[in-house]
Amino acid sequence: MDSCLPRRIRLPALAVLAIAPVLCGGCATVDGTPMQAISVYVADGLDRPVEGMRCRLANGAADHFGTTPIFDVQVRRSASDLEIECRRGGLLARGTAVSRGSALASVMLPGGTAALLIDHLTGYRYAYPTTLRLRIGEHLFFDAAAAESRQRLELALDAR
Repeated sequence: MDSCLPRRIRLPALAVLAIAPVLCGGCATVDGTPMQAISVYVADGLDRPVEGMRCRLANGAADHFGTTPIFDVQVRRSASDLEIECRRGGLLARGTAVSRGSALASVMLPGGTAALLIDHLTGYRYAYPTTLRLRIGEHLFFDAAAAESRQRLELALDAR
């Protein structure tokens, strides 16, 4: 006998191993990353950069800290929005980066519903805008979907 497992158990186990990649084909947990690079800038009322503000970036997964300007801080992806608060002395700038999930097209793939559930629970299917420009004295909202639509419109206008 060349295996410890009986033949009737080996075949189903091999079948599951063979189709596992197909079941997770659309799964961001398998082919994605749990972290996303975010850059944070703060400007004053005249749109001049304000450096040296201490910032806290927080979502349901973790808190991250840095001093402006912040370049490519690695934040954990999450279904919850990313709250940003930057302070220096009496100056305060706040922002909310809305968490957006990837398209639901993967539900149509074999195992898509399971992959979608796993990606939701781990936060892998969510993303934030990559560049956040806060303004002192204001609480701004940033949405990756709106930024992506604006970028596509600019590219289309440039192509004319």
